[in-house]
Amino acid sequence: MLTLIEINGFKTFENFTLDLSPFGVILGPNAAGKSNLFDALRFLSQIAANNLRDAVKNLRGEAVELFRRQADGTRGTKMSFAVELLLFKEVRDPWGDTVEISHSRVRYEVEIELRQDERGLERLIVVREAALPILPENDRWRSLGQEPSSQFREAFFKYSRSTPWLTTVEAEGVRRFQILPDDNQAGRTHSATNAEATVLSSITSAEFPHLFAIREEMLAMRFLQLDPRQLRQPSATTAALELEPNGANLATVLARIQAQTATLSQPKGVIADIAADLASLIPGVVDVIVEEDEKDREYRIEIGYAHQQPFSSRVVSDGTLRVLALLTILHDPEHHGLVCFEEPENGVHPSRLMTLIQRLREGVTALSSLEVDEGEPFFQILVNSHSPVVLSCLEEGEAMFADLVSVVNPEIGSVSRKTRIRPVVTSNGKQEYVTRFEVERYLSSVDRER
Repeated sequence: MLTLIEINGFKTFENFTLDLSPFGVILGPNAAGKSNLFDALRFLSQIAANNLRDAVKNLRGEAVELFRRQADGTRGTKMSFAVELLLFKEVRDPWGDTVEISHSRVRYEVEIELRQDERGLERLIVVREAALPILPENDRWRSLGQEPSSQFREAFFKYSRSTPWLTTVEAEGVRRFQILPDDNQAGRTHSATNAEATVLSSITSAEFPHLFAIREEMLAMRFLQLDPRQLRQPSATTAALELEPNGANLATVLARIQAQTATLSQPKGVIADIAADLASLIPGVVDVIVEEDEKDREYRIEIGYAHQQPFSSRVVSDGTLRVLALLTILHDPEHHGLVCFEEPENGVHPSRLMTLIQRLREGVTALSSLEVDEGEPFFQILVNSHSPVVLSCLEEGEAMFADLVSVVNPEIGSVSRKTRIRPVVTSNGKQEYVTRFEVERYLSSVDRER
């Protein structure tokens, strides 16, 4: 679970820090940096698996455009990120090895530079990387509106280490990444002179459990950009079993969930629950049907409506399909990690939006719960929106407001812009925040202008 992110030098971010809870909604105007935050998270996820050059290919813009524009109009050449995480109690690697996580509160840091090589080609280089245990006396957990219960802390907050798992050292002018062992294992070093990939991307097994668990957390981030044209199409029986960002394999995912959760008393499994939730959000819906076309080796979706024949996904509304995809993620027994998506209000009547927000809220990890399921992986949702109706549906600690502010350099008299994101409400009087009234007034004025 991601509990904090720090960004400096990436796009519109400068010395940026944001605390996160299991369910958060970032409100604000277009071009305020809401999508840039998703890009930063996506970049962190990409560099946990790929070299830097390949990671950039999956983002908007060229490599140089990821660096913050300075006050004088030039691009910077350095960016840095830090995330603080709450790791699940165990991690399983692709070879079936499951290991226990003995220290669950961790911090991962990475710094990247844009350099020119001897041929004048631009290269992204990792210049510093670290993975550190967060000590109990330094744990600044701040989950905004929701404080972990004592039962939750006892089950998942573990502290057993005071030394890093990964650090960057320099000796005799040579910089190296040093992996420090868990228990009595042997360590490892990598050259940090011209590193074009993170050390984290090389940790592909549970040999180093905490580093592998950090990598898995980065890779578990999902960024939905649901495309109704793809959602309405049948999907191959061999398609991926986890929902793709554009939703193209929705039918296959639903078929897998049905097979995984079916019982004698409920042959449709949790598909029945998905249908019930969809009915509460889309008037007239009574059923969700997943059928296999054995001839074409693909799955198809039909939506049942009261007193009518079921309709193929090819003809139902875009909004209905978007909501179905979101509900599928919430009910998926395999769901875990962080899911990011934009504008949950699309396709949902304002009178039903409160119900959707409540479904999203209920689907994430409940920090304050007195009854803790220690076998349930952490699940987190982060949403972007510019809807005043969405704001009205949120509880304390769930809403944040993004805007751009001017930064003046008095030495050269220049002005640059940077993103800030502040809690709309807070229980900490010393923390900077924006009032709900201010956000409502701003969003309402934007809505009138559109």
